[in-house]
Amino acid sequence: MQYTAKLIELSPLIEEEAVLEINGQRLVAFINNCPFEIIEGGQYLVEMELAILDDFVISKIDQDEKGIEQIEDSFSYLIRGTLNIDTGTIDAGILFEVDSEFLFDYGYLHNQNVKIRVDRLSVDFIG
Repeated sequence: MQYTAKLIELSPLIEEEAVLEINGQRLVAFINNCPFEIIEGGQYLVEMELAILDDFVISKIDQDEKGIEQIEDSFSYLIRGTLNIDTGTIDAGILFEVDSEFLFDYGYLHNQNVKIRVDRLSVDFIG
């Protein structure tokens, strides 16, 4: 999904780490691709995707709470929101696409509140 993001900070230690603000939420993202120079404080068009490197973990939750929660100081996140199987998205205040191969066995969770764990939020700077 494409968003306008404000670049809050670039990590002095990890070249690919950036703190972004999207829709009022601060996220630590992994820079997958950036073909131009970026400057802290700048606004950029970015494409964000969920990177699931290990097992896909999804579970139904009872509360109607949307959110994106960083797991300790890692790139990993717990994402809580409403799953739409038809569009392959989870609405967590920011809309994320989930690869349909991961959702194949989870049709029963359509329009349900779920929690998924992702290994990182990958971002491509596109403009």
